[in-house]
Amino acid sequence: MSRILMTAAASALACAALLAGCDQTKAPAASAPLDAPVQVPAPAPEPAAVPAATAPEQAPAATAQVVPGPAVEQVRVLYVAKDGQEGLASLKSMEGKYRWDGVDYLKTGVLAERLKALTGKYYETVLKNLETVGPLETQENMLTVFGNRQRMGGEESAGVVIDPARNGLRIWLLTEGKQIVFTDVDGADIPWPQDMQTLIANQQPAS
Repeated sequence: MSRILMTAAASALACAALLAGCDQTKAPAASAPLDAPVQVPAPAPEPAAVPAATAPEQAPAATAQVVPGPAVEQVRVLYVAKDGQEGLASLKSMEGKYRWDGVDYLKTGVLAERLKALTGKYYETVLKNLETVGPLETQENMLTVFGNRQRMGGEESAGVVIDPARNGLRIWLLTEGKQIVFTDVDGADIPWPQDMQTLIANQQPAS
């Protein structure tokens, strides 16, 4: 009997020790009263809107300004050959001569008559603009003579191109700030020889 009581006492002590070893730090969470208001967490603030990157303002495209050069007036008076009239090819005999060497071919003869008919009221201006002038010479199968008024190069100039094959004339005149081109043949223009191109390019009206 005493052995049974000792065994029961030992078991009771073991249970007490086991309960004492249990973790007593964690207490059950207290239940909120049924009528307590429910705490709703406040919504997180939205991130501030970041303004879209503003594209750099572009400067307005520059407007190209084209400054026109002096206008070129074109005058075409077709030459009609007359029976027995001398052709311009006869001027080959005057090649290498200045207008002051003997006969002034700009004032006398076939070239003078053709110049008068083609340039009309500008004939005297052409003569004045060929006061300082080179000799009649052949360039690229064309007879040419060109020059300017004394001490007025770049302001008052002229050039005469003769096409013996077509019996035609083409004249460039620079006067009073304008350019006039005279032609007396139909079809394609008589081409300017290289020296005439240089003259036209370099001697523009003074601005």
